[in-house]
Amino acid sequence: MRLLNTSTLELRTFGRDRPPYAILSHTWTRDEAPFKAFIPRKHFSASVSRLKKRKYAKVVKSCKVARESGLDWIWIDTCCIDKSSSTELTEAINSMYAWYEASEVCFAYMRDVSDNDDPVSEDSSFARSVWFTRGWTLQELIAPRSVEFYSSNWVRIGSKWEYAATIEKITGIHRTVLKEPYFSGLKTQRQYSVAQRMSWAANRRTTRPEDLAYSLMGLFNVHMPLLYGEGETKAFIRLQSEIAKLTNDQSLFAWGRWPLSASDVAEDALIVGGSLYAQHPSRFSLSRDIIPLRRNDGGLAWSSEFSLPNDGYLRIKLRVIENTTRPDMQESHVAFLECELIHDPDYIVGFFLHQYDRVEGMPAHVHVYKREFATLAKFPRKMAIKAPLLDVFLSSMY
Repeated sequence: MRLLNTSTLELRTFGRDRPPYAILSHTWTRDEAPFKAFIPRKHFSASVSRLKKRKYAKVVKSCKVARESGLDWIWIDTCCIDKSSSTELTEAINSMYAWYEASEVCFAYMRDVSDNDDPVSEDSSFARSVWFTRGWTLQELIAPRSVEFYSSNWVRIGSKWEYAATIEKITGIHRTVLKEPYFSGLKTQRQYSVAQRMSWAANRRTTRPEDLAYSLMGLFNVHMPLLYGEGETKAFIRLQSEIAKLTNDQSLFAWGRWPLSASDVAEDALIVGGSLYAQHPSRFSLSRDIIPLRRNDGGLAWSSEFSLPNDGYLRIKLRVIENTTRPDMQESHVAFLECELIHDPDYIVGFFLHQYDRVEGMPAHVHVYKREFATLAKFPRKMAIKAPLLDVFLSSMY
């Protein structure tokens, strides 16, 4: 890990024995400080080299704030990573959540927020800041134990702890997450379902399409290679496949809209290929309150680990019945997920399925289904308890 000295503006590489450091979170512009500008050059004296670096105001200001906080080192993504090396870039992106988490403090620079802004105001420039809409800043908000917000002129606004309630309204992230010192701890991550964490990214964007998936790896303790050029959808499906290897939280599949009738099903609800995985985090925008059932929940907790054969299907145990309650949805069956709604515990979350009569290469006793529409529904617990528990195969590819 390379760190920038806050006094000399010189880069140094550290191993495991890293000194305490600050870290910068920001949104990029055209005039960012490149890595090559901070590489030591033999034909420049230290003073000349330092003078050339000082034209990058964001670097200079963040170093000044770090020094005032008693820190000699800072990590800044624009100038501490050699992005010309694909190996280094992959390692950095896979390590980034841990780096933000290990920092002493994260300075969140909001270039579009005025100095005298009132963050609590609904129409404040703080609430409207582009910083809250970017993909990478999600982990940069959650991972560090301390996040300090700064305005366009580097005037301190406050901390994520101070404005947790306000940030919850802006982002949908539960304020308890914002006040948790180390969110990546196993116990804390289990408190928030896969669907809830996905919902936090539903309205965020990245410059490179694939980064929308890559920026979420740390939030789910996932590590995977970067394949720029694979496209947004493939990258996000790969992410979900990796998550499925690490958890049996069925809220991973709890995405889509909640139509009251078939006429409410939007045109974009049709799932190309019938995949069990979502094409985009925005599919989880209405999943903020979906949580897994408790392990001792009256015989309703039934899940086991998912199996991912190399045939485009996901093998999973689900309670499945014929669809007699919502015939307007035109799907033959209902599958109940091992999930409920936070504020409506008398119901189970499920979705509609179409059953294949016969699939080539599959044994006759195997149940194969396809999810055709990105829709969700809630069903009474009694109905779910009566449904048989089946070993089913669901399409996991587009």
